[in-house]
Amino acid sequence: MAHYKLILAYDGTLYSGFQRQAIKNSVQATFEEALRELGWQGRAVIPSGRTDSGVHALGQVVSFSFDWRHSDFALMSALNANLPDDLSVQAVERVGETFHPRYDALKRTYRYQLYSRPTRDPLVDHFAWRLDTLPDLEKMNRAAEELIGEHDFSAFGKALKENGTTTREIFEAKWQRNEIGMVFWITGNAFLYHMVRRIVWVLVKIGLGNLPEETVRVGLETGSTGIVALAPARGLTLIKVVYPGDKDEAI
Repeated sequence: MAHYKLILAYDGTLYSGFQRQAIKNSVQATFEEALRELGWQGRAVIPSGRTDSGVHALGQVVSFSFDWRHSDFALMSALNANLPDDLSVQAVERVGETFHPRYDALKRTYRYQLYSRPTRDPLVDHFAWRLDTLPDLEKMNRAAEELIGEHDFSAFGKALKENGTTTREIFEAKWQRNEIGMVFWITGNAFLYHMVRRIVWVLVKIGLGNLPEETVRVGLETGSTGIVALAPARGLTLIKVVYPGDKDEAI
């Protein structure tokens, strides 16, 4: 029985999130169904995190144990043959039995995209938030600098379990222009529930002039911004998760 680490990519548009749910379509249930087609009898795969409904991934990590008698490449090929077009395995690796995708992670990187068009662009809209006008990049980056470091982020999200800590460390938070409009990169040791989408909402409103630039700093200092709105899920993608021994482990 080997223990596997897999990297998954998916278009989250038609999924109710990663986590398996009783009556809704989820990434986890779809992937586990493909795995069972190969003879897997495990209870559940373990993910690096649970992406929300409509959120995408290029670097979601899952692990599971499986008595597979063929090569790692054969496992990847067999799974992809059983998976739908919007979900695929990008890499397969055998790891030690103690590997845990969530608890062993050193850092996670998310990307959020914005674009501005007079009407919806079908080739972009599943993966970006459409605005009437793009916000001020410099204003958003000045506010985003406040996020760097270790803070209590309770103003921007909830702990993943009751009485869990809301302290997180952010290593990078910056906006850039790209070919479709703007992109936000944020890397941290971990994230609270809805944290990235709430941060993006606040930063975009700052960039549009609807909120003062000090909103982020006040939220970190007081534990509240008074804002509960979230940026749309479709603009958010989990890009990668880094573990000890990875080539970009250094923080």
